[in-house]
Amino acid sequence: MLSAINSEIKINIREVYRYLGYKGTTPEPEVEAKVKECLDRVVKDSDLRGMYECYPLVFHGEDCFSIEGVTIKSKDLAANLKGCKEVYLMGATIGVGIDRLIARAEITDIASAAIYQAIGAAYIEDYCDAINEEIKERAKEKGMITRPRFSPGYGDFGLEHQRELFSLMKLSKHVGIGLNESLVMSPSKSVTAIIGAKPEGAQDEAREKQEQKNQKHKCSECGMTTCPYRTE
Repeated sequence: MLSAINSEIKINIREVYRYLGYKGTTPEPEVEAKVKECLDRVVKDSDLRGMYECYPLVFHGEDCFSIEGVTIKSKDLAANLKGCKEVYLMGATIGVGIDRLIARAEITDIASAAIYQAIGAAYIEDYCDAINEEIKERAKEKGMITRPRFSPGYGDFGLEHQRELFSLMKLSKHVGIGLNESLVMSPSKSVTAIIGAKPEGAQDEAREKQEQKNQKHKCSECGMTTCPYRTE
């Protein structure tokens, strides 16, 4: 189903600064002003689209499972989904507008291009967090609690699984996200993910929240070692 969240996403400005290299510090006033200017343009040109679908999850051993007839082998993702009976497949994008802003800035203002990249990275994460909360509420209605989202390319869950997620969700048709032969998504600021759901009470909720907090943004466990936003 399409996500009901398509506006009013509050962008975490501290994350934008972090992506720009300001870890725990505030940039110079002129940089702050430039970020604010670029951020306003990004929000104006954005086209938020997201969707998610729920499927039964069937395990075939410790590190192998299937979703709607698609078999996946991944030790890291299997550990994330341990105890889950269902999964939500999610896809989201902030639209092609930011790609156009970046392309223009790379010719005329390389500093703005870097800022647009940082804003886009923070924006899509905040949008995914909002959809995540929507999924969490859907699961709660069924007496389920959700696990942290897990995307292709993280840990040993290879990027080649993008094709399967795209096929199952029909992302191109429903939210306009494309996937080329090199497994690169378009628009560039797009995300796909798997979110496990397990029966409530299978694990203490406070502990579950702490696990989600601990698993978020763990660059050291991601195989994308060339990511420009890597922090560990």
